[in-house]
Order: sequence, then structure tokens, then C-alpha cells
Amino acid sequence: MTESAKTKLQQALILLLDEEEFDRISVSKICKEAGVHRSTFYSYYDNQFDLLEAAYQYLTQLFLAEFQHFQADCGKPSENDLIGNAHLIPYLHFVKDHQKIYQIYLNHELDFHHKERFDRLVSTIFAPRYHAHGIDDSARIAYMSSFFLAGITQVISRWLRNGCADSIEEIADIIQTCIPRKT
Repeated sequence: MTESAKTKLQQALILLLDEEEFDRISVSKICKEAGVHRSTFYSYYDNQFDLLEAAYQYLTQLFLAEFQHFQADCGKPSENDLIGNAHLIPYLHFVKDHQKIYQIYLNHELDFHHKERFDRLVSTIFAPRYHAHGIDDSARIAYMSSFFLAGITQVISRWLRNGCADSIEEIADIIQTCIPRKT
């Protein structure tokens, strides 16, 4: 099969998540929605969690494309401003638009490769910004990054549990208020 079969499977899972809970979605349902055979599914994935990971990666790529479009419309964010609207607003839109897959992702942390993602975030995003503020100790940077990400994750988890009822702008303001800024 071609690479498009993988994309069809990922898109099928995302569509099915809009209709029902992840635990109730069988490989058969996914294959039927995607228009592929079970053998195709198993040639790419060992189980639904592997497909969910791939679907999350697919959505992340879509998010990055949307983020670049948002930046073009609103101006490039400051390198040192991780919690400004230029970063938070597109991210919160992504979360709201894909609530179910994001909630599953948060509820099944151990089934995903969080450590690899965390390490990548620390090295590419957090460390350069901490270095710019004179913080060079790698252990300290890892702890501070953990604190920052855990706080945002808790705010977003609560928002998801409330069905994203609060506005994106309000959630962005809450996150920004929780992180002290340099005066």
C-alpha cells in the first residue's frame, strides 16, 4: 500500500473520535472508515495506540502549518516570549479543535513517547531561552521546563474537562497570569 493508506487510517481515527470514545473504536471500525483492509492496518501499526500516536503526529504537522499561517497574519512572536498570545492562541485553538484526541493523549501519557518529546522541547525551545537569561545548568533547566509544562498541562486538562467552555483568550490570560514576568 502507499503512504496514503497511513494517512487514511489516521484521518479515519480522527473522524471516529468525533463520534465516540477511543476505547470503543475497534480496528475494524477504523479500517471500514478508512476503506482499507485489516491487514493494511497491521502492516503499519501494532494496535490502536500506535495509530493514535501517528494521528497525533499528523495533527501536530497540521498545527505547525496553521501556526506558521497564524504568525504570518499576526507577526512573528518574540523568541523569549513562550507564553505570549502568538504562541498560546494557535496552540489553544488546536487543542479546542481536537479535544478528544488531546484528552486521550493526556489520559494515556505512558502509552506515548513523552520523554522524547520533552527532551526535544527542552533542547530546542526552553534551553536557548533560559540560556538567554543566564541559566545554564541543564538539570535546573529540565526542572524549570517540567514545572512550566506541567502547569500549562493542568490548565488545559481542566479546560478540556469543562468542554473548552471558557474562551481561548481567557485561558491564554490565565496561563500568562500564572507565569511571572520580568519587570
